[in-house]
Amino acid sequence: MAWRNALSKSMQELRIHLCQASEASQGVREFVVSNYAEMKKANPHFPILVRECAGAEAKLTARYDFGAEKSVSVQGANSATVLSKLQELIKAGEAMPKSGE
Repeated sequence: MAWRNALSKSMQELRIHLCQASEASQGVREFVVSNYAEMKKANPHFPILVRECAGAEAKLTARYDFGAEKSVSVQGANSATVLSKLQELIKAGEAMPKSGE
């Protein structure tokens, strides 16, 4: 659960790309349904952008300070794997330089 609070501390924005109907995006859809409300509650001013498009590749994109971005594919992943990939993005952001430092 601590990862929810780490979102706004390690990155500037999180984008979640998925297809509304494809089997390959099922895990991402499940992750969003079960975690979005709690993520927003823990980070009310943090932008979490869910982008749906027919046929889109399921992926997570984190934007960090100084415009750096990192994307990871979660195509065909289950909800637990999506969480694991998000935690990797959070950890990567913690190691990056911050604009307020």
